Amino acid sequence: MADQVVDSVPSYSSPSSTSILNKLPTKRIDAAVTAAAESGIPEQGEQTGGHNPTYAHFSHLPFLPLYSQAQHDLLAKQQALKEQRVKHMDATDPDKLLNGSQKATLSVVGHLSGGGSIVGVKRWERRLKGASVIASNRLMEQNKLIVFTRWTVPTTTPSWFVDVLEYRFLDPGSKMGWNVVMLKAGLASFSSAKKDGKVKLKLLKTDAKGLKSQKLWTKRWNYDPCEAVTFIDDDGKEVPMEIVARLQRACSSLEAQEVQKRFKKQWVVPVL
Repeated sequence: MADQVVDSVPSYSSPSSTSILNKLPTKRIDAAVTAAAESGIPEQGEQTGGHNPTYAHFSHLPFLPLYSQAQHDLLAKQQALKEQRVKHMDATDPDKLLNGSQKATLSVVGHLSGGGSIVGVKRWERRLKGASVIASNRLMEQNKLIVFTRWTVPTTTPSWFVDVLEYRFLDPGSKMGWNVVMLKAGLASFSSAKKDGKVKLKLLKTDAKGLKSQKLWTKRWNYDPCEAVTFIDDDGKEVPMEIVARLQRACSSLEAQEVQKRFKKQWVVPVL
């Protein structure tokens, strides 16, 4: 069902900032540090997705916005912090402080007296400081995926919804891969979902039990995206839910955290 609602989205990955100093030769370290130092705020990922045609009559209902002004502010703040680190790093960079003749002279002296090692030490200091610049840059990279999906039980009247937010972290470079899944159910007081006003849902191999309307449920699991949600009725019967709509976008860690915060503290699932 999910692939009928929205096209697949490619994985976003790049080398882990925590391992880059251990794996790269010194010239490539310098190049990576310089590239991170000179880069600006990356362009935000494009939102894709849409409604399942079967539930087009619900298209007027609000959806959790995947963009916000707060995200722009967070990215700008992170860029400013990175630039301050770059200034501090460049302030002691021997390749910027010394001109060509000075470096050549020191190199000759270094062969005779070992004085050239001073430059080598300074360059390694720059590389170590550059690791924080690379890490700061990584926080802004559009290498995560945030997915918002609305589900419903096709046989229930009146209709009620379960909104699911997924944060998919895919970084093969660091051999990490896990998803954060957050959900809320929107149940009206007259809902026929459950007699006691609570619902039980099954997501993959995990059960979300005793959910009241607008109550947050969250879980972290490895790798598998949430492509199936099942409603368990009062008689224990399993009823597969269907996707009403799905929206997703590539984003940075900072942006994903902002979306999760809004979903947790502010988002209210529409109730018919």
